Amino acid sequence: MRLALALAGLVVATVAFIYFLAPTGTDQAAAPPPPQSGNIAATPNAVGARVSVRVGDHAPGFEAPLLSKTRGELRLSDLRGKAVVMNFWASWCGPCRAEATDLEATYQRYKAQGVVFLGVDIVTDTWDDAMAFVGEFGITYPMVRDDTGNITEAYQITSLPTTYFIDREGIIRKKYIGGFLGDIAKQELIKRIEALLK
Repeated sequence: MRLALALAGLVVATVAFIYFLAPTGTDQAAAPPPPQSGNIAATPNAVGARVSVRVGDHAPGFEAPLLSKTRGELRLSDLRGKAVVMNFWASWCGPCRAEATDLEATYQRYKAQGVVFLGVDIVTDTWDDAMAFVGEFGITYPMVRDDTGNITEAYQITSLPTTYFIDREGIIRKKYIGGFLGDIAKQELIKRIEALLK
């Protein structure tokens, strides 16, 4: 009996090890979150089941405080008419840190074409840690703080990073769970931005 339990534990540990080493981000499919994303606990307001946000839906609107020294607020509707790459992140999330420099570089490449990146820092982070993240990686695109958890709930964020691609009319065109890490994932990021610009 002890041998059987030990073998079962070894099999579970091996499967978990392989799962967490698998290398790609995913679309909106109902698959387990990929390894280059970090699972997050339910946010304080994420209570009860909500209708899933799907590709083809209007992106749920929100207003949130800007992560900047001057503070201020940003409404998602302020970005209507632009292609939006909305990235949910936290300063403690390893894959978020790993992709931050590339996201900023890609924003610089496409901002003149009407693309805006929007970072959404989740409620389980702290204001000071989030501001340090913005400074450390030299982020120049708008960053907001989801200080209530309502945005995270509305977009059903369960893993970080998660990125939504929203067209100029405010329609969700794609969702990507996981970091844009490695050449293939970076090419995927560019492919999705180019699709928004068509």
